[in-house]
Amino acid sequence: MRPMLRAGLRGILISLLAALWGGVAAAAPRVVLLEMAGGARDIRQEVRASAEQALRGLGVEVVPQDRVATALEDCNIPSCLAELGRQAGASHILEIQGSYVNESYNLRLDLRDGETGRILGSDSKECEICSAKDFYRAVRDRTTALWARVVSEQGSASSASLSAANATPALTEPNQGTVVAPPARRSFWRQPLPLFGLGLAAGGVALLGFGGYYLEVDGDCGVQPACTFRRKTAGLGWGLLAGGSAAILGAVAIVIWGRDEQTGPAISLGPGTISFFGHF
Repeated sequence: MRPMLRAGLRGILISLLAALWGGVAAAAPRVVLLEMAGGARDIRQEVRASAEQALRGLGVEVVPQDRVATALEDCNIPSCLAELGRQAGASHILEIQGSYVNESYNLRLDLRDGETGRILGSDSKECEICSAKDFYRAVRDRTTALWARVVSEQGSASSASLSAANATPALTEPNQGTVVAPPARRSFWRQPLPLFGLGLAAGGVALLGFGGYYLEVDGDCGVQPACTFRRKTAGLGWGLLAGGSAAILGAVAIVIWGRDEQTGPAISLGPGTISFFGHF
């Protein structure tokens, strides 16, 4: 039985891990890179390699260039970009724009949604006197910063949407069409029938009974014929009487003032006067 149980538990664990891994793999982001248009071919390749390096360092999968349809490489409108993302199975599209001429560069990155083509975030940088290595470093740094910012903003928006969906909806009266707040949750203290007070009263009565018994047998010899030992239970008896009395007083207060009623009993104190009102 024990080997069979171990095998069954191992199979369940493997299935759970496979399901978890499959869900994570299915939800992993995939990015299509739209290369920078114009400029020397070696510079465009280095820019693309720099962006790929930054994304892969963040754990993002980059769609290979041969998976991108040639007819869609130059599209720049949302509908075309959405078609590009659909064909490549991409969750995001990173569009790289800019140039490097005469030791100066300008760079703009647009991170778009792979389903709609809309821009989720943008970043840019310019430099008047910089080397090509500075340009490639800027591509890596700006790509990392842009991706982190967009992911953070999407996570905040998802949390806000989830909180709004989980919020308690207001109740609407069918006839009047007015919005009514959900009923307040009753506390344990204020209940239609405070059972806690009744239980406390029962416990107080039991304490009074034990206290009276110990006072009654204080100084008694029991069944000893010579009476060499006398019981000393007065202190315990008085303590039980005090505890029982306090429990009964607390129970009375809970039963009277702990009811969940608008017209419950109340006390009004004034100069030289004490008044009670409400239903007892």
